[in-house]
Amino acid sequence: MQKIFLLALFSAGTGLAQAQSISAGTVSLGGSIGYSRQTDSQDLGMGQVDVTNSRFQIAPAVGYFVADNLAIGLNLGYSASRLTFSQSSSNDLDAATSFQVGPYVQYYKMLSEQFGVLGTLGAGYTRNSAPQFTGPNTTVEVKSSGFYSNLTPGVIFFPVPKFGINASIGFLGYDQTRLEDSATDRKFSSFGANFGLNQLNFGGTYFFGR
Repeated sequence: MQKIFLLALFSAGTGLAQAQSISAGTVSLGGSIGYSRQTDSQDLGMGQVDVTNSRFQIAPAVGYFVADNLAIGLNLGYSASRLTFSQSSSNDLDAATSFQVGPYVQYYKMLSEQFGVLGTLGAGYTRNSAPQFTGPNTTVEVKSSGFYSNLTPGVIFFPVPKFGINASIGFLGYDQTRLEDSATDRKFSSFGANFGLNQLNFGGTYFFGR
């Protein structure tokens, strides 16, 4: 048993020793795409209603490795979410949209030649638009803008040396937004962690020069 344990430690150490870093000067081009759908039963004054929130998001990104395994870059993001109600289609809200742009810092830790973990710290400007009910069959568009910051852990797999597939299941983030076209200066902020399978995102990145 002791020999088997020592052999397992040696194999793990050998795998880490053979792990290749992503060298400085490499350029990455990729992004992520995700879709989530969640249904809750709510009492909206007309009995129990199933409210479904569907969300689509896409985030292209370009980066440059300033040191081994360390990249800086620019990230764009767009998302659209829509609420639908089981009792009535006439009261369905239009999609709420969000646009983000900002820099990011990304660090990779390769555990083997093909598999590694990564962390991404991003921040930037965000602009949002969301419809809200003001009465029966009546809505108004509410716009806001501000800034965001988030820390996203993930994993990456290289089926071929220059292309990686990454995945994440949430983030730790802070954002602050201000309502536009408002008579009063109204600001909102939030901080917290958002993890779960409903936050599952996949992405692909091509590495030039790896």
